[in-house]
Amino acid sequence: MNTQRRTTIARGQPVPPKRSGEGGRSEVKGQRSEVRSQRSVFRRPSSPVRRPSSVVCRPSSGFTLVELLVVISIIALLLGIIVPSYFSIREKAKYTKAKVTAKNLETAFKAYLDHYRTWPAAWKEADINQQIDVNVVNILKGENDDKIAFYEFESTNSTDGALDAWSEPSDSTTWQTYRFRVDENYDNKIGNDLYRTVIVWSPGADRTNDTSDDVKSWD
Repeated sequence: MNTQRRTTIARGQPVPPKRSGEGGRSEVKGQRSEVRSQRSVFRRPSSPVRRPSSVVCRPSSGFTLVELLVVISIIALLLGIIVPSYFSIREKAKYTKAKVTAKNLETAFKAYLDHYRTWPAAWKEADINQQIDVNVVNILKGENDDKIAFYEFESTNSTDGALDAWSEPSDSTTWQTYRFRVDENYDNKIGNDLYRTVIVWSPGADRTNDTSDDVKSWD
C-alpha cells in the first residue's frame, strides 16, 4: 500500500483522503494529551503543607513591684504639687471676695449718708466691734423711711447679718459678719488718724477681730 501511494504522488495524481478511522484516532489521542496536561497543572504538590505550630500565649503578670512603686511615687509627687496650690488659690479667692464686699458695703453706707444726711443713732454709738447684723442689713437693703435699697445682700446674709467670705452657711461655728464704724461727729475722721466717713472690714481667716489678717476696705 505504501508503494502504491508513493507511485501515485510521483505521477502527480491527487492524494486520496485518509480513512475516517485514522483521523478519529489522532483526535482522541490529542484530547487525552490535553486532559493529562490539565491534570498535571491542577495536581496537588507531592510535598505535604506544613502547618504553623501553635503558639502558647501566657497571660501578662501585671505590674512589677518596681513599676508599682514608680507609679505611686509619681502620684504622690503630683498630689504634693496640686493640693497646696488648690488651697492657696481657694484662700486667695476668699480674700478677694471679702475685699470687694467690704468696699461695696462702704459705698452703700456712704450712699445712705448722702441721701439722709445723718446716721442712725445706733450706728453713731457703735464701738469698734459693731457688726453688720440683721438690723443694719434691713436698713441698707430697703427697709428705711424712703424704701431705698442701698445694697443687695446674698440670700445667706439676709437673716443672720452680712456674713463674710470665710463663713460656711452649713456650719454656724464659722459665722462672722463684717464690721463697720462711722464718723459720729461728721468730721470725716474715725479714731485719731483715719480720715474717712465710714470703714468696713472682715475678721479674716483667723476668725478673730482686730488682728493683722483683717480684710479692710481702706487698705
